Amino acid sequence: MSFSIRSKLFATLLAATGGAVLCMYLVMQWSFDQGFLNYVDQQESLLHQKFSELLAREWQKEQSWQYISSHRSYWFELMEPVWGVPGLLEKPGGLWSFAVSAEGEKRSRPPGPPPGIGKGGHPGHKPPYLLDENKNILHGPPGEVGELKLYPILAGDRTLGYLGLLSHQPKLDQLDLQFIRQQSHTFILVAVIMVIISLLAVLPVATYLVKPVNELTRGTLKLIAGKYQTVIPVTSQDELGLLSANFNTLAHTLKENEQARRQWGADISHELRTPLAVLKGEIEAIQDGIRQSTPEAIASLHGEVEHLNFLIRDLYELSMSDIGALSYQKRPLKPQVILETTLAGLRNDFIRKGIEISFDAGADTSLVLADADRLKQLFSNVLKNTLRYTDNPGKLQIASHSDGQNLLLHFQDSSPGVGTDELEKIFERLYRVDASRNRKTGGAGLGLSICHNIVKAHGGTIRAKSSPMGGLWLTIKIPLFNKQLKR
Repeated sequence: MSFSIRSKLFATLLAATGGAVLCMYLVMQWSFDQGFLNYVDQQESLLHQKFSELLAREWQKEQSWQYISSHRSYWFELMEPVWGVPGLLEKPGGLWSFAVSAEGEKRSRPPGPPPGIGKGGHPGHKPPYLLDENKNILHGPPGEVGELKLYPILAGDRTLGYLGLLSHQPKLDQLDLQFIRQQSHTFILVAVIMVIISLLAVLPVATYLVKPVNELTRGTLKLIAGKYQTVIPVTSQDELGLLSANFNTLAHTLKENEQARRQWGADISHELRTPLAVLKGEIEAIQDGIRQSTPEAIASLHGEVEHLNFLIRDLYELSMSDIGALSYQKRPLKPQVILETTLAGLRNDFIRKGIEISFDAGADTSLVLADADRLKQLFSNVLKNTLRYTDNPGKLQIASHSDGQNLLLHFQDSSPGVGTDELEKIFERLYRVDASRNRKTGGAGLGLSICHNIVKAHGGTIRAKSSPMGGLWLTIKIPLFNKQLKR
């Protein structure tokens, strides 16, 4: 049998609250019981202290225990104010009675001490024994001194004697027991009320805490159904709130990816359809006799085939780069040498286009760990991007230097430029700036995307910004070889 998170959370909170209430009840009950017994013991200790002070004063009158020891009635009279023992009255029931002897001394008929019940004492307090300084019993039934709990009677630093009491647990009367029972019932009632209050409070709390989870569940089901515009409310700043915010970010990312996928499909179909339509039209014109199969016509068809071949090749390389399937044979090398070689192969094209090139390789001879073929492809795409889109006449300035951590290559060309809001988009596949980057120049919008993947595979970055000459400024940053070794 499965339980919902709400049920589990409710049971957990209720169990925790009930356990806390139970522990609190047990601790309070134990504390009350111990406190009450300690209270009784303290009361008994106060009685002993009070009676000890009285006996010390009596001893100082005679400087001995002779009088108290020989006058039993006087001993009871001393106990009466403190212990509540009747000295002159006869207790009902014949347990204790006192008669006046011929010498005028009051003596008790039954042997042993009277019970400690009276207005000055407390139920359960037994009258004490009186012992001299040598621990000889002066008053009290005969017994072993070792069975007594002794309290010294002091006069300054001198011990005059001892009060002895048989060891016992404090005895509680009916009123004490009734008070304890009332308190115990009160504790139970308070515990039950607290559990009920917790029960009423935990249910809405559990419902409130589970609400964001339910929202996430419903939102996830909508994402599974392809509704990427789903947004769930963020109602808190805790972990659940953060999870809700991340869910909304995920939904937004999926929505953008879906839009990009659709745009990608539309752009790919357009890029492939255009050269195919041109090929089809020219071939049909030759077949219908409208156009002769001349070398010029064959060259035009070959050009469209080459354009289609380049597009398919770029798409293949881009897809291989996305899945990490492109092979990289990295070794220490100087990118400036590869750049000079690539530039030499395209120099005639730049001369025909009327673009002036300047290359400052600098004095830096640092090495990078890179694949020579991929770097050549990188530089070729960047140079062809300038060759396609820079107006005639134009300029291209290339500079190379090191910052101690990375090798930086700068490519700055002349107008036309790219808008600030479109600079980061030029690395997206099939993206072209409408004003200057269109199919008439021969580009499909994949070259800079491939460049971005190649640089990333070498642990570097490629950034774009506006050039002071009015065109585009590309900065390629690749980690130096010795720094990569230290990592």
